[in-house]
Amino acid sequence: MNIVDNNNLLSINKVFKTLLMAVAAATPLSLMAEGETKDRGFALEEVVVTARKREESVQEVPVAVSAFSAESMKSLGLSNVKDFEGVVPGLNMGGGGNGAKGDSNPYIRGVGQRETKVTVDGAVGTYLDGVYIGRAAGALLDAVDVESIQVLRGPQGTLFGKNTTGGAIVIKTARPGPDFGGHVDVTVGNYNRQNASAAVNVPITDSLFSRITVASVKRDGFTTNVLDGTDWSDDDRLMGVGQLRWEVTEDLLADLLISSTKTRQLSRGQKCKFLGDAIADATGLDLKPLLEGNYDAHSVVPAEDECNASGADLPNDKFASEHNNSADSIFGSSVYEVDTYTYALTLGWNAGEVGFLENLDVKSISALRTTEQMADEDLDGSGAGLTGRKAPVANKTDQYSQEFQFIGSSMDGKLNITLGLYAFLEETDGDWLQSYAAFNENITTPNAILLASSQLTERETENKATAAYAQFDYDVTERIEVTFGIRYTDETRETRYKEAGVYLPSIGVGEFCPNAQCSTYLDTILVHEFSEPGAAPFDQWQYGFDANNNGNLEQRELGTFGESKGERSDHAWTPSFSAKFLASDEMMETFSLDDGMAFITLSQGFRSGGVVVANGDFDGNGINDLAQFEPEEVENIEIGIKLDAFDRKLRANMAAYYTDYTDIQLTTIKLDGGIPLPGIDNAGRAVIQGVEGEFTILPSENIRITASFAYTDGDYKEYDIEAEVPGDPAATTVMTDRSDEPMPRLAEWTAFIAADYFVYTETLGTVIPSVSMRYSSEIYHGFDRTSFLVAEELTSDSVIFYDARLTWQLPDDRTTVTFWGKNLTNEDDYLVGGVPLPAVNRSAGQVFAEPRTYGLDVSYRFGE
Repeated sequence: MNIVDNNNLLSINKVFKTLLMAVAAATPLSLMAEGETKDRGFALEEVVVTARKREESVQEVPVAVSAFSAESMKSLGLSNVKDFEGVVPGLNMGGGGNGAKGDSNPYIRGVGQRETKVTVDGAVGTYLDGVYIGRAAGALLDAVDVESIQVLRGPQGTLFGKNTTGGAIVIKTARPGPDFGGHVDVTVGNYNRQNASAAVNVPITDSLFSRITVASVKRDGFTTNVLDGTDWSDDDRLMGVGQLRWEVTEDLLADLLISSTKTRQLSRGQKCKFLGDAIADATGLDLKPLLEGNYDAHSVVPAEDECNASGADLPNDKFASEHNNSADSIFGSSVYEVDTYTYALTLGWNAGEVGFLENLDVKSISALRTTEQMADEDLDGSGAGLTGRKAPVANKTDQYSQEFQFIGSSMDGKLNITLGLYAFLEETDGDWLQSYAAFNENITTPNAILLASSQLTERETENKATAAYAQFDYDVTERIEVTFGIRYTDETRETRYKEAGVYLPSIGVGEFCPNAQCSTYLDTILVHEFSEPGAAPFDQWQYGFDANNNGNLEQRELGTFGESKGERSDHAWTPSFSAKFLASDEMMETFSLDDGMAFITLSQGFRSGGVVVANGDFDGNGINDLAQFEPEEVENIEIGIKLDAFDRKLRANMAAYYTDYTDIQLTTIKLDGGIPLPGIDNAGRAVIQGVEGEFTILPSENIRITASFAYTDGDYKEYDIEAEVPGDPAATTVMTDRSDEPMPRLAEWTAFIAADYFVYTETLGTVIPSVSMRYSSEIYHGFDRTSFLVAEELTSDSVIFYDARLTWQLPDDRTTVTFWGKNLTNEDDYLVGGVPLPAVNRSAGQVFAEPRTYGLDVSYRFGE
């Protein structure tokens, strides 16, 4: 029985016509369903996505999703997750890192999380073959032997509900198959680029198949630390993947994945930008913050000059950092080292008809992932020891997850049901961090060392999550489908901090305090005298407990020590609803549509709260208190249209959305006696709204245009928080309304367009020249209230990046050679991130975009 009358159909037609007019009005700029055939050019192809946990055409799912096949990634030069920035509407990857580290740090539509420690989760989830990747370290994955990557925009509270308030990045590897074959890829380029990868698929029996993938990614750094000549911002990664697929029976399939990655890079090079004059102009006060003032009171070279020596006095590709291997360095060079190990077993069983279900598929995903990281950070970006952190040993996190999915259909296929159970456990033991502030051995007092603060912190965390979800898709008519979803999530986060102050006799050379009786732990005295000049290596400083975890218990009697423990539990129901409407025959004919669909979606997202060290955490008597931050929630309403038209010469996907974002977990800087501490604040509320579009146009079989755009408007509506008084040296805090600040990492406009031309000859093969352009409007990078007062200094200018590729597919249909260039106009002064600390030392660390790069790719496919 048809329950929709003609009046309702007329209303649906009006929805389509309105959205179609919007498409017609837009400059023809979705990613990325186009492909090419050997001899006839480009054609639109069906792209299969798993945005609803089952395989569907991207044009049929009522979800804003950008989908990329392996071929489309190659044609666009996307070799790493970070490369999708500027291509996917509303996606910002921080230029491929976070601060000075190479962590994955995605934002989608202005929703993300800058802090990447184990005490907080990212707002955008990354999933590898259905396995949630909990830690940001090692999650900036290379797209090697990947079948597809999907980017889901907006809260995914039902099916991908592990704290994904911003969206999800879904990566699917190439699976083993029954035919022998594989590929070898090599890349060479400037900055000594040397990449190599290989994959081979080997059938073992008629039902057991294997696949092995190995890859190496290497490139010299493009920024140089002038204090020792080392090149930072480099690439040095290894990857190995082994897979087995066993077709146990016709109805039972088992997939085993074993993956390992190894990163051995230096940090991202930060230049220092001095902001003293800009702060004085904004506040009317020309005063030094407490930390900077203490440093300058005793140092031969003031902090401002040290900052300029790493910034304004050097070209863009040079900087200075106390983390170096020069003869007189006590810190050693900075590192970013990550090892990951992933073990995943996926079982799929087609149970057939079960009860009222006509067909039931059962899937089990069991996974273990281990992440070991050692990451150092020169926070101030200069050669002065103003603020910094180093990891004395590698920190290790183990995560265990188990998911059961039950996907079936009923009522002659009109009703599709997805049910799931999810459990997650993450344990971090021995997350060590050794920090310092206002250190200098070159001061006005002979044989003395300036040190305002140095602690050794061990953080142990245990994060537990359980969830149950259900989604029902019902075909009301042949042209109308409604979807209802619900997820219940329960999370508990437990954190134990152990913190010790430095034992002062261990930081210098010779006899400590030879002329007087001095305290052996830090107090109000900042200058610490020794009988001989120089400082001990940083890794030999001693604290109130065993820094290297080597059982040297006598160190526990040194310095000062304290510990504290906190726990927080949160739970939430996150529902979703969507309705999609297929175009009528009349509309298809009127607008020359091949397929057309409009949808409306209402969804919610949830990110649990947690426990962090509060401001004033350590005063010589241990940890005073731990602070908790609240969960954040996102409610989103979205309307969209997806269509193929003009004999599949046009694909256009557009969406408009309105997001209500409450209790926003924002990374901020808290000042303890002028010394910076990272913290999480809950901003009350923001509204983010925008319009996005993705387009593919084939004017002829030889020409392909692919493009996207995003307009995003984000505003804080409530943001009352304790904040420092700008310009106050003591960093006094008062209740402050910060709702006038721009949202970080959010561009109002982004756009991408690429054009390819297909030339085929029987004798020479196929040649495809390609050009592309990525545009972004201004992006704000500040943390605190003082940052906002000098926002212009901490904001990226609008920019356009130009790339080009020339691809030659040889007549053997196996060999491909590509000449490529990125950032052709060498926009190497474009700000992508850094660590702004204007309230700490009137400066900001700045990380700039990669300069112009170029190179050659050679790929060879073998076997079936």
